[in-house]
Amino acid sequence: CFRTISIMSVEQFDVVVAGGGPGGATAAAMLARNGHRVLLLEKERFPRFHVGESLLPAGWPLWDQLGVTREIEEAGFVVKQGATFGMFNQPSEITLLTAEFPDYFQRPYTYHVERAKFDEILLNNARRCGAVVREEWSVQDVVMEGNRAVGVVAGPNGESAKRIDARVVIDATGRSCLLARKLGLRKPDPTLNKIAHFTHFKGPYRRPNNDPEFPDSTMTDIYTIDGGWIWYIPLADDVVSVGAVLDAKFAGHLKGAQARFDHAVETCPKVKQWLEGSSQTIEMHTISNISYLNDSFVGDGYAMIGDASMFVDPIFSAGVTIAIRGAIFASECIHEGLLANDVSGARLQPYEDRIRIPMGRIFKMIYNWYGILEKKDANNIFSRSQRVPLLRERLIVLLSGGYDKVDLDAILRAAAGSDVEPETVARSA
Repeated sequence: CFRTISIMSVEQFDVVVAGGGPGGATAAAMLARNGHRVLLLEKERFPRFHVGESLLPAGWPLWDQLGVTREIEEAGFVVKQGATFGMFNQPSEITLLTAEFPDYFQRPYTYHVERAKFDEILLNNARRCGAVVREEWSVQDVVMEGNRAVGVVAGPNGESAKRIDARVVIDATGRSCLLARKLGLRKPDPTLNKIAHFTHFKGPYRRPNNDPEFPDSTMTDIYTIDGGWIWYIPLADDVVSVGAVLDAKFAGHLKGAQARFDHAVETCPKVKQWLEGSSQTIEMHTISNISYLNDSFVGDGYAMIGDASMFVDPIFSAGVTIAIRGAIFASECIHEGLLANDVSGARLQPYEDRIRIPMGRIFKMIYNWYGILEKKDANNIFSRSQRVPLLRERLIVLLSGGYDKVDLDAILRAAAGSDVEPETVARSA
């Protein structure tokens, strides 16, 4: 008598990407386009809500590289031309427009996006490029053989998980930081111990705009308050995203996310007035321990990208740009490593080295911002940019995403008037 034994075969891919946000979708698209067998696993069903609606003009060449520019242009997103800063309830605001220095960027504007729609565009692009995309699949663990990642344990939500083998695992799980937590690499930044509360409103005030080319264009508005700052981001369909980012210790005396948010709005006369008569349309969302930077992003057979490698404070809207740029860097290294049959940490290290440069520059700018808030420094680089042309140029370039063109040291030199001649920043595309 013979008994038949069924042995379930283990699926095998060149690359498994855990997470379908901008970083994961970008990496999957680039690697699949290069002919690799790519599986992307995303725990949610798109479209889904996500914060981070304000993009940067530095994104245009990245979207071109992905092949999604036309879709983004036709999606009905609101044009964003720059940012306005209201500092310490001073009557005058500081408006910084990318169009003041258009030579630095492919286009001197960008968009405020509904992330549900934007992220879905990128995920569908990964499918078109040949990646296998499975939504509502949870990655429970990364399989390690010694120090090398060799696959994942994953399955449909609520069902049994199975092993899936891969030559490379890309962690794009966002703030879940699947690999960094497993390997003990996630390090919160105690100097940026902030908490953010955010929601959407229907029907609040929108700045008038007389631009004939983009009559409905707008700005990202940022207002300082005691203990933090508020963002105000107009979206399509008369919706505005509003968030309060507060120092965790300062926020501790108020109980509950809604109470903290309401208190923040109450202390900001401009935003309070703008929200009068509008209605809150979604529940209050919260992100705590807002910033962290992992000790390393790569190892044998794995790479971490986007929020799985670090989480940047939202003040300068850098997150999506850094995630997509980093995913492109990582995919280039992984592609070359797969062709050479070498996906060691040493082979993937150039990705980390490259992305830490823009990361380092935006983190320095963030530290400077919170130093300004802590000291309530009215003579800061933002206010001085109204009087110092070279400082203004450098500040706008950096805040538009030109991290390869200028850094905080150059901004501070310009603010101090230490440049002998008004040198210009390299206008490399």
